Amino acid sequence: MVLGLLLPAGISFVFAAVAAYVGALRALEVYFDPTQDSVFLTDDRDPPQRR
Repeated sequence: MVLGLLLPAGISFVFAAVAAYVGALRALEVYFDPTQDSVFLTDDRDPPQRR
């Protein structure tokens, strides 16, 4: 009974932790690479342009 609850919870936790780790690595890669653009690093002086 307990194993039936803990096993899916453990798998979900590991999946979420790995996804957060990979996301953080990707964000740092974009942040430190001057050739890649990030939506978070754009110049905010001008209002957003509507298409």
